[in-house]
Amino acid sequence: MPNEDPYAHLSTYIEICNIVKIVGVPEDAVRLSLFSFSLAGEAKRWLHSFKGNSLKTWEEVVEKFLKKYFPESKTTKGKAAISSFHQFPDESLSEALERFRSLLRKTPTHGFSKPIQLNIFIDGLRPRSKQLLDASTGGNIKLKTHEEAMEHIENIAASDHAILCDRTHIPTKRSLLELSSQDALLA
Repeated sequence: MPNEDPYAHLSTYIEICNIVKIVGVPEDAVRLSLFSFSLAGEAKRWLHSFKGNSLKTWEEVVEKFLKKYFPESKTTKGKAAISSFHQFPDESLSEALERFRSLLRKTPTHGFSKPIQLNIFIDGLRPRSKQLLDASTGGNIKLKTHEEAMEHIENIAASDHAILCDRTHIPTKRSLLELSSQDALLA
């Protein structure tokens, strides 16, 4: 467990638990009762070190688990990467969005609220991407609610991604021998 990404462990565990449905039993109760079976070695001993039912909710388990296996130094480094996010010059909006989401996933204990995350993302975009978002919303995207803004960004990014995927041929510089006769005359 210590060599493994604790957040990835939790994500995989939750995916598995979501398969288990017991009528009348809340999802959190299933997660709580099965969690120890997903752990081994030091992590299992850590979980069993809690007396009786001292961990009553799934949120408490997640909080303590991440605090134990996701050290403050890693959180600090991740928060710095998130807060200094900038879109690369050759990066599309969809690529920038996916990279930003990846930064958030890598630091689950970042503590940034959804509106702050949105502001960090928008502020880190290149001017052309910001202009595209503002123009397509008919004003300033930051004036939209978090939900409206994210839905709009996701829609624009999805069409941006589709355009990138549709490009099967990227034009390259032609050599002298590949010029058409019309191009040769123009040259």
